[in-house]
Amino acid sequence: MRIVLTVEEPNDAFRADLLALLAKHAAAVELDSEWTVERADRFYQAVPKRAQRLLREAAVRDGFVSDEILREDLDGKSLRGHAGPLKRALERGVREGWWPEGMQPPLAPRGPGFGKVKGYQMPQELVSTFFEAITMPHPAGDGTSPQR
Repeated sequence: MRIVLTVEEPNDAFRADLLALLAKHAAAVELDSEWTVERADRFYQAVPKRAQRLLREAAVRDGFVSDEILREDLDGKSLRGHAGPLKRALERGVREGWWPEGMQPPLAPRGPGFGKVKGYQMPQELVSTFFEAITMPHPAGDGTSPQR
């Protein structure tokens, strides 16, 4: 049997009860933890402009954006502050019920280690999903138009 369940804006008590039931039957439950265009769009809208730029550049550059590209607007300064909002938005999405726990982060830092980032890599299977989400039109004034 396959059951697909979508609950729009559940209250806290309902969410806790449902999650407890799912945990009780975890062996038989498969969560949908795949990125869709809708989820990618919601994620993109939930992050600040610097993080939006990071996602956009990775999506239009076939999955990789180098530190040089990101530093163009920073006059060679640190990339600190770019990736933190991505993690927080992923966690917020779980809390808000936008997606389940266990979603793959859409970007990972690449570099030699010790805090030196040479760029960010988007998994190849997510590039077209995020590209479509980031470039899709949003009606003006609906509160979801991207800040580009």
